[in-house]
Amino acid sequence: MLLISVFWCLAISIRFTIRDSSSAIATLIFYMSPLILLSLGAFVLCILAWRVHWRRIAVIWFLLSIMTGTWCWKTQFHSNAGENRTAGHDQTVTRALFWNIGDRIWGMEHVINELQELDPDLIGLVEAGADSAEMKQFWKQSFPDHSYQVVQNGFVFLSRLPIAEISAGRLADMGHYLNFQLDSDRPDNRAPAVFLVDINSNVLKSRRAALNELAVQVSSLNQRPVLLLGDFNTPADSVHFDPLRKIFQNSLEVAGDGYLATWPLPVPVLDLDGIWVNRFIELHRAENRWTWVSDHRPVYIEMTFDSQQEK
Repeated sequence: MLLISVFWCLAISIRFTIRDSSSAIATLIFYMSPLILLSLGAFVLCILAWRVHWRRIAVIWFLLSIMTGTWCWKTQFHSNAGENRTAGHDQTVTRALFWNIGDRIWGMEHVINELQELDPDLIGLVEAGADSAEMKQFWKQSFPDHSYQVVQNGFVFLSRLPIAEISAGRLADMGHYLNFQLDSDRPDNRAPAVFLVDINSNVLKSRRAALNELAVQVSSLNQRPVLLLGDFNTPADSVHFDPLRKIFQNSLEVAGDGYLATWPLPVPVLDLDGIWVNRFIELHRAENRWTWVSDHRPVYIEMTFDSQQEK
């Protein structure tokens, strides 16, 4: 009980102060102690203290459980999609989905069924297998309506919008990306750009350099709609997202409906995956889908691109 109490106090202190900006040990503790687990841990300590007749200490842990649970509810559970959905009814809505399908619980046919049910216009997948001729043919046969397809280095990108240009790059030594310059489906809309991102899951290495490099890459495209689809392997409340937050918004925080955590299923506690957008994209809906297909939840959004005359 004492050991759990010491770890809990250390974890909450790190979350209130340095978060993941300091040493590897502090970063590891930050990742191991999301708010939902801190609330549950405080409740467990309350029960243990009550059983050994430490009544006053049990009351303190109960109050701490309520406080961290309330904090978790306000930051990890959102229900702000209603107004945005109404706003997009009379406009041409583009649907996009991101999904890490690397550790699949079920076969690829279940992935296809989930994607076909939502029928997004833009589909970004990571850890999607080899870029063999057989897999490229598999994606073409599965999604014939998505005329523009890229299967490369574990990435799969399927698009109904024309792809004008493709580039790839590394994010320091912690990940890589593909950048797609798309053509707009409407002449009065700015042509969007899409970054498909996969950052490594090594918790002992800082994400600072990788996310700073990503912020530099996307900031050069600040006069057009830009989408970031990725498994960042970094909680959204990390300090390393601060450079991106200056010009981007997490779609779930803006128009999300539901629980933000995406990993690991069946009981997700960390929001590692997401779709981020800049100011030239208006969000109407965002959600993390519940599915048993992969250990990551798919992220789905509906949006419109601002016209040339706006902003």
